[in-house]
Amino acid sequence: MTNRKWIGAALASALLVTGGAVSVLATSSHVSAAAVKTAAAEESSTTWSINGTQVALSTINSGGYKLYSLSQVAAEQGAGLVRGSSGFQLNDSKGLHNVQIQAGVRSYQVDGETLEFTVAPVMHDRKIYVELTKLVTALGGELQADARTILSFARPAGSFDTLHWSADGGLIASQSDAESTLLYKFTQTPGNYDLFTTSEGAVDYAVSADQQWGAFNDETGQLKLINLSTGVISSLGKDTSVKTDLVWSGDGKTIYFVQGDKQEKLAQISVETGEVKSLLEDKVENKSELRVSADGKSAVYIVNVTGVAKNDADSTEASLTVDYSKAGEQLYKLDLTTKGAKPAALTTALDNKLYPEILAGGSVVYLSADPDGNAANTLKQIAADGTTSDIALSAEANWSKGVTTGLIVSGTTADGSTVIYSIAGNAAPVELYRTADDVSEVSVSGDGSKLAIVSDGKVLVIQNGKALELSSSPEAVN
Repeated sequence: MTNRKWIGAALASALLVTGGAVSVLATSSHVSAAAVKTAAAEESSTTWSINGTQVALSTINSGGYKLYSLSQVAAEQGAGLVRGSSGFQLNDSKGLHNVQIQAGVRSYQVDGETLEFTVAPVMHDRKIYVELTKLVTALGGELQADARTILSFARPAGSFDTLHWSADGGLIASQSDAESTLLYKFTQTPGNYDLFTTSEGAVDYAVSADQQWGAFNDETGQLKLINLSTGVISSLGKDTSVKTDLVWSGDGKTIYFVQGDKQEKLAQISVETGEVKSLLEDKVENKSELRVSADGKSAVYIVNVTGVAKNDADSTEASLTVDYSKAGEQLYKLDLTTKGAKPAALTTALDNKLYPEILAGGSVVYLSADPDGNAANTLKQIAADGTTSDIALSAEANWSKGVTTGLIVSGTTADGSTVIYSIAGNAAPVELYRTADDVSEVSVSGDGSKLAIVSDGKVLVIQNGKALELSSSPEAVN
C-alpha cells in the first residue's frame, strides 16, 4: 500500500520563504561540496506540530531560502537515516519508502524515481539542511503549511462511507470513490491506518455486540464472518438462501435475519454450528429493519404494507383499482420465547418508520417521518404497555442508534447545524457534538463511549467534543 500524498508546487514554494536575494543553489542543479560548505547561513528554529507534539525544528536561511535539519526532521518522522559514500539514505518506519539525498545536488531519489528539490540541500556546521515539504512527502508524510502541522504518514484521501467501530478501538470505513473495494482501518491518531480488506462483499456488514466480528453475505448468499481485528474472513454454514437485515444476538452466538426472495420469513443461524432455524413463516412479505432485544427474548421489525388491488366480478382491466388507504410501514413485535407466537402490531399510523431500536426495559424507539415531507421528523417511544410518546429534542431527528447506555441521536437544527445527542433512559438529551458541516453518517461504539462521523466524505473521530480528521478530502487525491 502506498501511503503517500504529494503537496502541490504552490505549497512547496510557500515553505521556501524566498527573500530578495537569489541563492546560487536555486539556479544550479549541481553545486560543489566546497561551495556548499562555505555558503552563508543564518541559523534559527521554527516550531511545528509533529504528530500532535510541538517541536522546534532547526533551520537555516541560506540565500533567501529556509531549509530544515535533515537529521532532526527524519528523527521526528520516525525515519531511519544512514550516511554513505554517495550521500544520505532514508527509510520510513513502515518500510514503504526509500529516499536518497546528496548535499549540493538538487536531484534526489524516491523509491527509484528521480525528483528535484527547488533548492539543493546545504551542508552547514556539519549538518545537512533540506526543503521541508519535499522531505516530509518523500517519506510518505503529510504537511499542512497554514497550520504548521506534520504527520509522519499522510491520511488517505478520498470519499468514505459504511463506518464501523471495532473492539480494539479501530474505525473501519470503505472508500466509496475507489475503483475497487478498499476498506481501511483507522486508529484514533491521524495518519495511522492500514488497508483492512479488499473483499467486495465486506463493504457493509452487521457488527456483533462486542464489536469483535462482522457478518455479511457473498454474491451466492453464503454467510461470511470477518474478524474485525485481523480482517480474516471465514464461511458460516452452507445455507445460500436470501438473507437481509443481519443482526447479532447479545451473546454473539446467534445471527438473526430476514429470509426469502420476498423477505417473508424470519430465521436465525447458530454461529457455533451453522444450523439455520426458522422463527416466523407467516407469508407476510417486505419485512425489514430487524432488531432483537439484548436478552434475545423479542424481535421488532418493519413491514412495508403495499396497496391492495381490487377488481369487480368480471375482473376486467378497466375495473382494476388499487387501494392505498392502508399502505405504509408498520412496526411488529415477535415473542421469541414462545413457540408458534404470532407477531403483534405496535403501530397503525401511515408514517414512515426508521431506525427502530429495542431499549432496556422493552420499550421501542423509532424515527417517525411524514411520507409527504410536510411535517418534521419525530422521535417516538412505545412503552412496554403500548403507550406512545414523543422524545423532545431541540433539533429535528434524522438518525438514531441504540447502545448499552440508551440511545444516540443525530438531528438538524433550524440553522442547518448537525447535533448529536446521548439519551440515557428517561434523562434529558445530552449534546455530544455540534457542527455546521453536513454529516452523512454517524458511528458509535457499543458502549456509547466512542463517536465518529462521515462529513463531506471525510472520516472524523469525535474526542472531547472536537472533531479530528482521520482522512483528507477527495480533492486531495491528486
